Amino acid sequence: FFFPSPSADEDDKSKPAGSDGERRGVKRQRDEKDEHGRAYYEFREEAYNSRSKSPPPPEEEPREGEDDETVVILDTYTSDLHFKASKDRYGGQPLFFEKFPSLWSGARSTHGVTKGKICFEAKVTQYLPVKEGSPEVPLFRVGWSVDFSHSQLGEDEFSYGYDGRGLKVENGQFEEFGPTFGENDVIGCFANFEGEELVELSFSKNGEEVGTAFQISKESLADRALLPHVLCKNCVVELNFGQKEEPFFPVPEDYVFIHAVPVEDRVRTPLPPKTTEECEVLLMVGLPGSGKTQWAQKHTQENREKRYNILGTETVLHQMR
Repeated sequence: FFFPSPSADEDDKSKPAGSDGERRGVKRQRDEKDEHGRAYYEFREEAYNSRSKSPPPPEEEPREGEDDETVVILDTYTSDLHFKASKDRYGGQPLFFEKFPSLWSGARSTHGVTKGKICFEAKVTQYLPVKEGSPEVPLFRVGWSVDFSHSQLGEDEFSYGYDGRGLKVENGQFEEFGPTFGENDVIGCFANFEGEELVELSFSKNGEEVGTAFQISKESLADRALLPHVLCKNCVVELNFGQKEEPFFPVPEDYVFIHAVPVEDRVRTPLPPKTTEECEVLLMVGLPGSGKTQWAQKHTQENREKRYNILGTETVLHQMR
């Protein structure tokens, strides 16, 4: 059915009179520009353009004598991306300790060993401040691992650590071992390859022997080199590979620091790319749960020589446990 609309005169009569001839109780639609002056929009534009952006990552400081590949230092090529090495590469700390106090950060040395009686020292030089009320406490773990093992020292095969809580850890298994240690303590790490069938790893605290923590079958190790390895959370660590004139504490006479091992008897981890053009970045695109992480992990294992760093939440969450 069609009903004719009321005439204009009837329509006008039905509208209650208002100050502007509008219906009472209905707010007049005003243009946004009428409500704010020019200064408002200039301020908003300036605020938008000057909005604080995320700070760029700090550039790695060039190390003096960087071209000398015979020097035993921490390897920033194989370390965690969030491990901040000191300029001389004889120490370091977590990069994001303020915002992520539960995040562990690890690094290995550039050289490893396969024979002899070798040692190095690690000192917890400082505890980093955490936010008030944070349940996280500074922790340090030190020991030995093989190339291609995870940065989480002691949490996979052929990775052996002494934890500041007095625990030893191998392949993810934690056991009571020795005294706890922390700020200003020095841990001596010793690797004895001279046994016929076993490699013995032992530790000391502030010059006092703690004892043998691990015995590794040479057959299972299969000539893999053991590399000094540190893992820290909310603390700063300093290492002595033998570059110091005097050690922090005396070591047994039959042990030598890894830096004093002849170059030909050391095993160097692969050198990093010389230029960024030699590097490779793969960007995964897909819906959640479509298999991006699984594909990336499989591709990484199939191309280990490329040493991909997978940037994803799964790795970070694992390092925060």
